[in-house]
Parts: sequence; C-alpha cells; structure tokens
Amino acid sequence: MLKSIEMTGATRDDAIQKALNTLGLDRDDVSVEVLDNGKRGFLGFGSSDAKVRVTYEVPDEKPEIKEQPIEQTEVLETPEITETKEEKVSNLPDLSEIALDDPRRTTPHLVKAAPKNPEPTEKIEKPRKERSEREPIVPYITPVPMADELISEDAKQAVKFIDGLLEKLGIEGKATVLDISEPDHVKIDISGKDMGQVIGRRGDTLDAIQYLTSLVLNQNSDEHLRLTIDTENYRAKRAESLERLARKMAVKVCKYHRAMTLEPMNPYERRIIHASLQNFRGVTTHSTGTEPARRVVISPDGSARPPRRGFQPRKK
Repeated sequence: MLKSIEMTGATRDDAIQKALNTLGLDRDDVSVEVLDNGKRGFLGFGSSDAKVRVTYEVPDEKPEIKEQPIEQTEVLETPEITETKEEKVSNLPDLSEIALDDPRRTTPHLVKAAPKNPEPTEKIEKPRKERSEREPIVPYITPVPMADELISEDAKQAVKFIDGLLEKLGIEGKATVLDISEPDHVKIDISGKDMGQVIGRRGDTLDAIQYLTSLVLNQNSDEHLRLTIDTENYRAKRAESLERLARKMAVKVCKYHRAMTLEPMNPYERRIIHASLQNFRGVTTHSTGTEPARRVVISPDGSARPPRRGFQPRKK
C-alpha cells in the first residue's frame, strides 16, 4: 500500500531531507514529486518555501479474523461390530493368484497385487540452472594509463587544464588519460587521496569539471571529441544505483498500476533509467518537464502519454 506526505523547506533538497528524517527512510525507498520549487525573493522579500510530496510503501494491513465459538455437536455412538478383523480378511478372495486369461473369472482385468512394502524409489534431483547475471550499463574498470607517445596534443591540454584546476581548488589529485580511450572519445581518470570533493553532491562537481574540460579539448580540434572524466569508478557506482532504483520503482508501478515520477536528473542519468527499463515487462518510460527539472516518468505499459505542446497539423 502506498502512502504519501507533503513537506516544505527553504529549498527543494531541504524539504526532501525533512521528509526522509520524518519517515526514517533512505532516498532510494521513496518517490519524490516536486509541487513547488519555491522562490528566493530579493533581500528576503517575496520568498516562498519549496514543497514536495514524498510517496513511500507500507505493508498491507491484514484483516482481523474473529474467532467463532465452536458449537457442541451431538456424538453418535457407532454400533458394536461382532465380526473380528481377522474374519473379515479371511472372507475376502485372494486376488494375488487371479490370471488375466482365466475364462472362469468375471473380472479379467485384475492383476497380481503389489507387495505391501515396496522399495523406495531414488529421487533424482535435476541441477539448477544458474541465473544469468545482467551486464552492467557502465562497467567497472581498472585505470591503466596510456603511453605518452600515444596521447594526442588535445588530450594533453585537457590533462594540463584539469591538473591546474585541481591545484586552484586546493585538491591533491592527478589526471591521467586511460588506455581504453578511442580516437574520438577521450577517457580521463582523476586519482588522489580525497576524491569526494571532486565528485561533489551526486556528481555535480565531476560533471562541471567534465563540461569545462570538454570545451578546452574541442577548442582547437577540427572534429568534436567526446570526453568522459571519472574517479574511483564513480560512474559505474552511480549507474548501478540508478538501475537498482529504476527496477524497484518499476515493480511498484506494476503492483499498484500507477505512474511514478522520479526526481530531476541530467540527460546522462535519464538515459541510464531508460536503458535499465527498456526490456522490463509491464512498464514504459518517458521524460517530462524542461531542463534542469526534466524528470523520468515510469508508467504502466499501454498508458497514454501526455500530448506534445504546440500546434500540430492533422495528417491527410
């Protein structure tokens, strides 16, 4: 059974955290719907709090079963049987010697009686087939640096920019081009002691570093080069968490036949949600809203999607 509470806060994140503290649940255990993003105002005037609705699952209540008193019934006495058990058995015909082709018998289909204590048959257990594990959307990797003579000049400038940016931020770290890089896709790993500052809240800082470095990488390049920056396999861990969240919400959608809206995500994380539920039977996904508040909606399969905005001429 689904229940929901509404909570307000200075910001959207504050309202969500208050609801989680009240319920005593983790972020992956609930579905959040933003009712009002709130306003900051100017110099304290015209500001308003953000408001969210948090939906969570509780176990179904079992109906109480009232115990009915047992009515006393009259017990009927059975008549005494004078014939003993041995006499009964002696009066029965011997079925073990009846032949199938004896014309004197009126029941030719009787066969020889089976032994009283048959030997137990050995039960053969079939080996269970191991469940095939799903391949992760973003695999874990072991960072292996690329040889210096194979690194392009554009990639070297990107590494130099990242090292200088980390030095300005006061973070001890080093950027390295990985050997799994491709000619049109540069992959860089940042290593250091405390990479939590590089990752930021849900990868916001890491995404910002990747965006700025992408501008530097493509500054003097004729063709557009893709760039992926990672540290401590954060991309794989985040994708695994999103995939687990998507399947958990899909199970609830199938159970309650209700659409559920996830929190706002960037395009990269939305693609992970769509890919996780691409072959999930019974649900379909689509995105709604505008950036940066665009969210993924998980709906029961066959439900109508919202109409597109704008005028569309009728096809003839």
